[in-house]
Amino acid sequence: MAYLNVSALQFKRALLAGGIGALALAMSAVAVPALAQQAAGDQPAAPAAADGAAAPAAGDAAAAAPAAGDAAKPAKVNWVKICDKRQIPDPAAKDPKTAKPVDRGFCVTQHEQLDGRSGTILVSAAVREDEGQEKKGLLITVPLGVIMPAGVHIFFDDEKDEKKVIGLPYEACLQSGCTAEVEATPEILDMMGKAKDMHVIVVSVQGIRVPLKVPMGGFATVMAGKPTDTAKYVNARNNAIMEIRERIFAKQKATQAAAQEAIKGLQEDQAAAAKDAGAAPADPNAKATTGN
Repeated sequence: MAYLNVSALQFKRALLAGGIGALALAMSAVAVPALAQQAAGDQPAAPAAADGAAAPAAGDAAAAAPAAGDAAKPAKVNWVKICDKRQIPDPAAKDPKTAKPVDRGFCVTQHEQLDGRSGTILVSAAVREDEGQEKKGLLITVPLGVIMPAGVHIFFDDEKDEKKVIGLPYEACLQSGCTAEVEATPEILDMMGKAKDMHVIVVSVQGIRVPLKVPMGGFATVMAGKPTDTAKYVNARNNAIMEIRERIFAKQKATQAAAQEAIKGLQEDQAAAAKDAGAAPADPNAKATTGN
């Protein structure tokens, strides 16, 4: 297993910048979207990239529902687990300035959604586990443009009981988004494991409550299971972000080509109009002038 040669501060910033997504960035030097783990194994699957498609209307509910033959299929797994090691100053040292680096393991179980049209983070949820520490952390990352004092609020499924709404204070806002964190207590982890969806509520700078949804399928199994292969995961992430970039570039190129064709057509029409005006026949009613 490759070790991460990052400082404790860099590690903290990486987690605050977007969970394992930014941590993978520290490993691969490429900003990439997170992937969902396949139910059949620990190989990285397709990125959880949203394309902005609207939910089906009420009349389309029957078409959106799975067929009866699909009931036996395994539930979709939307989470991935990454474990690695990092070097930190020996916490047992008397003087932190002269402390020798020691290896400490960590694991992050995460789900992340990207906007497939831009590659930006829509929402990310992650549970962080650090070797030697009993407490775990729940981190939620959302796009920039939020009111930080309002924090992030989450609840599970359709539960609207205010006592079960969990508030997370923001820790920091970086280029990739704003991250809020709270201790992932056994009660919270139990709710995460039993829930179908986690609902995330943030408040935009316009004062609008923005709802986001994180599918919880496979969370408990993934967190309790073996981690995915880090190298394969990073490689799959790099490929995924390249696909998004290529798709964005192709759309931009098509838009530019269409604009150039429109300009060319306009220029041709103007040239044809000018040519027709110059070749117009003389007015037969005009009086001819002759010199005396």
